[in-house]
Amino acid sequence: MVFLTRSIEKTANIAGGYTVGSLVIDPQGVFIQLDDGRLVPATGKIEVKNRDIWQPLSIADYKVEDIYGNPAYAGLDARMIM
Repeated sequence: MVFLTRSIEKTANIAGGYTVGSLVIDPQGVFIQLDDGRLVPATGKIEVKNRDIWQPLSIADYKVEDIYGNPAYAGLDARMIM
């Protein structure tokens, strides 16, 4: 059931004009990784799924690290709109 809910939400985001995928943060920059593996530069308004809400990210949020020194928001479901 969770898979179906995520699929419907993803379809709605795409229909709403968002680019959707996983957030990638590395030394070369911040990207949205699409389902086909392509990396799209994160240049618009970026939001990540935090539990049940979409959380907007600022430039400072890209530098937040977890206790292991990894980018805290990397790998989360993300959406971007220009």
